[in-house]
Amino acid sequence: ATREILALFEASLEVDRSFTTEPDDVVRAVFFGLGADGTVSANKASVKIIGEGTDLYAQGYFVYDSKKSGSITTSHLRFGPRPIRSTYLIGSGQANFVACHQFGFLERLDVLEVAAPGATFLLNSPFGRETVWERLPVETQRTIVEKRLRFYVVDAQKIAQLVDDLVRCVFGHLRG
Repeated sequence: ATREILALFEASLEVDRSFTTEPDDVVRAVFFGLGADGTVSANKASVKIIGEGTDLYAQGYFVYDSKKSGSITTSHLRFGPRPIRSTYLIGSGQANFVACHQFGFLERLDVLEVAAPGATFLLNSPFGRETVWERLPVETQRTIVEKRLRFYVVDAQKIAQLVDDLVRCVFGHLRG
């Protein structure tokens, strides 16, 4: 009986992890953040705004440690013109948008495993577009090239500092 059971497993079909029943017009986005950095809150707000303020349907699923602060968070968001009838997690090779809010995650996680071929990859990086490529792990570079990802870099810390400086200037002006 054991041999018969093992023979059944050997005859099983391989599973295509990239298979999906979702139409192509569904936006599938995955955001990798750090607990307490605002990623989950911003994504929850996006789901609410898009779901309530547009003709699109929205779904959000958020994965984070119970300690949240300082742990890795993953937000799985879907938007589309019809009700979303899908699993919560966006699977391997299915995301058409991937954002990584912490450059250091690239050394520890395969954040691009979820990226579909041709997807957009947005990376928060302290390194500018002139030097970021040479700072990326080789595996990340290889995946960007092999999947033909559209790669964008933003320095959110620098932008936040500029906004902070602007607010202080406006406050100073308004104060008189």
